[in-house]
Amino acid sequence: MQFTGLPTGNSYSGIATYPYDISVNGGLNQWMMCVGYNEHIEGGETWLANVTSVGSLDPAAHLVDYQAAFLFKMAVADHGVDSNVNAATWYLFEGVPGLTPEAAALVALAQSQSFVQGEFADVLLYSAIPGSESGNMGKAQDFLGTTPEPGTLAMFGSGMIGLAGVLRRRFLP
Repeated sequence: MQFTGLPTGNSYSGIATYPYDISVNGGLNQWMMCVGYNEHIEGGETWLANVTSVGSLDPAAHLVDYQAAFLFKMAVADHGVDSNVNAATWYLFEGVPGLTPEAAALVALAQSQSFVQGEFADVLLYSAIPGSESGNMGKAQDFLGTTPEPGTLAMFGSGMIGLAGVLRRRFLP
């Protein structure tokens, strides 16, 4: 994984919030949410991570992961406009930072939900592997990201085929 930037500049009390631009295996940047308030990364830093689909986890044993996935879906839906969502996620995992009333309400909302295994199959948890980070800020952050929806992949694929057809007509006699 590589941290490549903060595309919107969103923050909660001066701390950067969703979205973070992260490249996985040298691929295109993806918008991800950091889930650790006490861990830090710096621009260009790289690290290794274990990747797990939240939906593959047992909700009873991994309740906080499901609650965080619930909040992550909210952040994705509003494109990260409400930084309280990321703060609520941090709070679920680490009990910090101090929360605004709005962020506290989001924690309560996530904690009031019932979850079933498989519910968040498209949400991936990237757990940083300690000692693999290239930076000097300690253990890299864990992140939540999504797998592309099949419709998005199909649209991208058909666009590439169309582009290939246009290029073929333009450059071949």
